[in-house]
Amino acid sequence: MQSWERARRTLREKIGDRDFETWVQPLRVAEPHAGKVAVFAPSKFYRDWVSRHFLDAIRASFCSDGEDPPEVLFQVETGRQRELFAAPTPEVADNSSSAAPVVRRSVLRVGNLVPRYTFANFVVGTSNEFAHAAARAVATRPGEKYNPFFVYGGVGVGKTHLVNAIGHAVLAKNPFAQIVYIPSEGFVNDMIAALRRDRMDEFKSRFRKVDLLIIDDVQFLAGRERTQEEFFHTFNTLHEGHRQIVLTSDKYPKDIPDLEERLRNRFEWGLTADIQAPEMETRVAILQKKAEMEGLSLPADVASFIASEVTANARELEGALTRLAAMASLQSSEMTVPFAASVLGPQRRERLRTVTMDEIQRAVSDHFGVTLSEMKSKRRTQRVAFARQIGMYLSRRLLSTSYPQIGQKFGGRDHSTVIHAQNAVERRLKTDAALAAAIEKLERTLTQRTT
Repeated sequence: MQSWERARRTLREKIGDRDFETWVQPLRVAEPHAGKVAVFAPSKFYRDWVSRHFLDAIRASFCSDGEDPPEVLFQVETGRQRELFAAPTPEVADNSSSAAPVVRRSVLRVGNLVPRYTFANFVVGTSNEFAHAAARAVATRPGEKYNPFFVYGGVGVGKTHLVNAIGHAVLAKNPFAQIVYIPSEGFVNDMIAALRRDRMDEFKSRFRKVDLLIIDDVQFLAGRERTQEEFFHTFNTLHEGHRQIVLTSDKYPKDIPDLEERLRNRFEWGLTADIQAPEMETRVAILQKKAEMEGLSLPADVASFIASEVTANARELEGALTRLAAMASLQSSEMTVPFAASVLGPQRRERLRTVTMDEIQRAVSDHFGVTLSEMKSKRRTQRVAFARQIGMYLSRRLLSTSYPQIGQKFGGRDHSTVIHAQNAVERRLKTDAALAAAIEKLERTLTQRTT
C-alpha cells in the first residue's frame, strides 16, 4: 500500500492540477492502516463532493501493483483533528525560563487557497488593472482599506484567481492569519449541517473569528432567507472588528436578484471592481504565462493565433492551450499555426468584421426610428429608452466593452444603468420572439463581411 505522499502524486496526475488543488488539496488524510484510510474534509460540502466525484480515484491512488484498494472513510474535520493535522508553526520561547512551554497556533483554513493563484501568476491588462490594483491595496492593509472588497465579472475572467491572491499575500505577511476561503454553496451547506445538528454556535465561531473571509460566487446566497440572515450578522461582526471581507459575484450587487436590501447595501460599503473579458494583448500574455508555468515552448505566432480565435475568457484560453499541448505531445508535432488551426478547428469562432460603438448606435437608431441625439439625451420616453437599452445591450454583446465606457458613449450614464439595460433586454428576449429576430438581424447587419 502506497503512502499518502505517493498517492497524492498519483492522484494529481490522474485528475489534473485544477481539480487536485481545488478539491484534494484541502483534505487531511491519515496514513493507510489495516486496509482503511481516513480522509478528513474541511466541511460537509467538500466531503460529499469529493466522495461523489473522486472516491474511486483516491482508492486507486493508494494501490501498488496487484493490491486491493483500501476502504476510504470520509469524515468532516473537527477542531481537534485540525489541530492534530496542522503543520507545526515557529516556536515562541519565553526568555524568562529555559523550560518555557512551546506556543503554537494553527492557521484556520476552510477550503484551502489554490496554491497557483497568486499575484505573481496573475496577468494584468486593461480589462482587470483596476481590480488588480485594488486587490493589492486590500492585501497590504486588510480590514483597513476597501472593506468589503467586491469583485464581479463573467465566468472565467479571473475573479477566483484574484481573491486567492489576496489570501496568499496576507499569509505571506502574517503566517498566523486566520483565513476562510469558501464558495457560497459551501457556506450554505455548512450552515444547513450546523442547524440540523444543533451546532450553530460552532458555526458562528468558525466564521466570525477570522482575519480574512473570502466568499466566492456570493450570488448563490440569493433567495436563501435563513442563510442571508446568518451572513448578515457574520458580515457585521467582521466589519465592526475591522476584519477583511472579500466577495466575488457574476453580477453587480444591485443586480443580484432575491438578495436582501440590507445585504446589497453592505456589499457596496467598500469598493466594487469589475473584471472584463481580456483584450487581445492580455490574452496573449495569459497564454505565455500559462506556457511558462507548464514548461511549454509556445511560439509567439501560435500564441497570437490562439488569442485571436479564443476570445471569451482566460479559462477557455488555458483550455485551448492545454488541448493543443496534449495533441502536440501525442502526435509528436511541433506547435505551429497550421497545427493549432487543425486542433482548435471545432472551437474556432466565426470571424466577424470589426464593429464600433458608433456603428451600433447608428444601426439601432435607424432600426427603431430614433435619432442619435435622442439616444444620447436624457429623454426617457418608452420608444427612446427602449432603443437606448438595445444599443447598450449590443455594445456589450459585440464589443465586450466595459460598463462605464458604454455609459459614457450613451450620454454619460452610470455603469449601473448599462447593467440594468443588459439585464432588461436579456429577460425580454426569453419571451419576445420579435425582439429576438430584430436583434439577430441587427447583429448580422453589423458583423457580416463586406468583402
